[in-house]
Amino acid sequence: MPGVPAIDFTRLGGDLFVQPDGTGGERVLLRRDGVQLRLDVAMGTVLEGPVVPRVILLGIDGLAPPLLTLRRLAGLSHRGVLPPALRPRSRRAARLAQMVQLLDGLRAGASQRDLAVALFGAGRVAAEWRGLSDHMRLKVRRLVREARRLAAGGYRALLRRE
Repeated sequence: MPGVPAIDFTRLGGDLFVQPDGTGGERVLLRRDGVQLRLDVAMGTVLEGPVVPRVILLGIDGLAPPLLTLRRLAGLSHRGVLPPALRPRSRRAARLAQMVQLLDGLRAGASQRDLAVALFGAGRVAAEWRGLSDHMRLKVRRLVREARRLAAGGYRALLRRE
């Protein structure tokens, strides 16, 4: 459709799983940022390039889950990332708990390596801290940066939804 923005599912990042449904459509599962987006495609395929989604709502009851899926899809499509407010709360809660733990450790004078031990365990830190990848050290740095931002007043954003 000319003038209507299309979505290229193959460029959204994450893991894309497509299964034909036997009626000319397909079931689509996109996993990204700890979230799974599940969509049914009535006709065609998302594997042949950008598509213009059309939404079919089957009744008024139970609208919340499909609307959340659409909001997440729109966030990924427009921003390239899943907005924090649309991430699952349980994952956000676990991350917030880690940040509170890090703030406590920082105030007690712990090093970033000490913080990593508290989060991931001494054995894992011993094996990975100076390993082939900087993944663990970078993760701790990101958590520390975010924890300091929250402590400096960013916590207010937790009370607002995007």
